Amino acid sequence: MKPRIVFFDVETRKWAADLRPDDVEAGWEELRSGRGGASAIAVYDTRDSWLYLYDDHSVESCARHLEAADLVVSYNGDKFDVPCIEGLVNRRLRITEGFDIYAALALALGVQGFIGQKGDLTLDRISKRNLGRGKSDHGANAKQLAARGQWGKLFNYCSDDVHLTHDLFWKAVTDGGLTGPKGFISIPPPRALHD
Repeated sequence: MKPRIVFFDVETRKWAADLRPDDVEAGWEELRSGRGGASAIAVYDTRDSWLYLYDDHSVESCARHLEAADLVVSYNGDKFDVPCIEGLVNRRLRITEGFDIYAALALALGVQGFIGQKGDLTLDRISKRNLGRGKSDHGANAKQLAARGQWGKLFNYCSDDVHLTHDLFWKAVTDGGLTGPKGFISIPPPRALHD
């Protein structure tokens, strides 16, 4: 039986500087703890090839959705999206297996001794290198879209990031890795694909 894989992304209602204007790094910690809310969460599920949309009013349903999967795939989700959802539901998520594409790239590059530039591994840059297309907007604009009530644009943006993550994941699985700032980066596939 094929594993049930979900791909997801979170957009917060606030930014780090909104929460801690005097200390942006501390603001990022508060965002990761859920204090910035979630204006949009998109989850693509391979079980029914469907995109599900959540926000901070339905985040518990989102958490259960992620926990029902055999594999949860994200881009920088280990350090941001997962902790944000855990903060919003006030508990640890019980994820069977997680696969963070950003973390896999950073680990492989670190093992190779690569010291890159800030922004080398953004979803936009990695997607452009590997898929020939990038993000449809910038995360910094998500807060303004929510403030203006432009929910369609906001959820489309969040969903586009999930589609990029989905396509990068399958390209990495098919090709054995992705093209990074200095060439091909080998990425071992997650356990769920071996079972």
